[in-house]
Amino acid sequence: MEKSVFLWFALLAWAGVASGLEVSVKDILKVDEYDRDHRPNYLGGPTKVNVSLVIHSLIVDESRQLLELSGDLIQEWRDDNVAFAGGSYRINSVQVPATANSAIKESLWLPDLHVSRQVFPTKSGADFLRIDSAGRIAWTQKVHFSFPCKLNLKSYPLRSHPCTLRLESVGYLSDEMEPEWNGDPPVVYSSVVVSHGYSIAKVDPTSKISLAPGHKTKRQLQLMIEVAPRSGWAVKHTVFPMVATVTTAYLAFFINIRGVCARVIICMLSLVTAAIFHESTYRKVPPAHDTMAIEVFTGTCLAFIFVAAVESVVVDVLGHFPTKGRQPLSPKRNSSSLLSLSSPSLTSLTTMPASRGQVAAIWLDRCFRVLYPASASSPSMPSTGSSTTELP
Repeated sequence: MEKSVFLWFALLAWAGVASGLEVSVKDILKVDEYDRDHRPNYLGGPTKVNVSLVIHSLIVDESRQLLELSGDLIQEWRDDNVAFAGGSYRINSVQVPATANSAIKESLWLPDLHVSRQVFPTKSGADFLRIDSAGRIAWTQKVHFSFPCKLNLKSYPLRSHPCTLRLESVGYLSDEMEPEWNGDPPVVYSSVVVSHGYSIAKVDPTSKISLAPGHKTKRQLQLMIEVAPRSGWAVKHTVFPMVATVTTAYLAFFINIRGVCARVIICMLSLVTAAIFHESTYRKVPPAHDTMAIEVFTGTCLAFIFVAAVESVVVDVLGHFPTKGRQPLSPKRNSSSLLSLSSPSLTSLTTMPASRGQVAAIWLDRCFRVLYPASASSPSMPSTGSSTTELP
């Protein structure tokens, strides 16, 4: 009986302390006497707001040319109207999470920073307010921003893309609210997760005065994020397959001139494979007015494979020119030559019947064996050369 009475008294005491803490928070902040329509220090100059950002993830949307940023936006300012004597309450700060005491948060003045030129509305998650006895307020928000980022498609995928995030007040002018980047560093991205195929090359937070409607000015915070494509991804999924298809088409020059079917099949398979890789490369890239570097590279590879296919047809036409005054090759020799991987030599042509067309076809094959790789590495095509050398 005594134990149960003691437990009831303990439960009532805990409930009374909890209710007393809830009331004391409202009394400490003087919420009933607070007017959130007046910004802090509205009679003494602009309200200074220190802003910092912790970036958790970045997603580069190439098809829509957007950059999606997720992280923690931290805003700090001073409001003397919520300052309290910490010694009398034996506390130094008050915490107001979003899941509890939301009425207190709704009663306070909060900065109205938003993303300028955003594509989709800002998504805000849980937030947290921390107020110390001196009236300094720190507001932490979970945010998700989507803003336009014009990709540098002319040199895609060799160079980085600068994207600018702009934060400004909705209604306060520069002489009313003064946001400023604060912290060392003000933007933290050490543990950021970037979309596949990209990395952060540079982050530069700045601020400037922007012109608002009605010839008035607002203070704007800018964050330049430079995302660089990982060239290794393009090398593995575009350069290596395209080089392999061009090399396969090059091997057709070493097949006997009478094996036209094998030569054409190799060239056509290489052409179809290269076209598939060509289309998959631009599946997520928006159309660009300028010619992209990767487009020059893949287009040049397609041109080389097409030339190899045309050369095989020309060799077949030359090899079937009629021979004047000589007998054609026997079917036995013709069938065995289809299995040979080397063309007949010029000395052997003097001992067996052959037309001038066959001799020209053999010379054409030998010329293309040298000109084909020489043209691929020739400096006369700077765009293709830069694509193949700079991508790794």
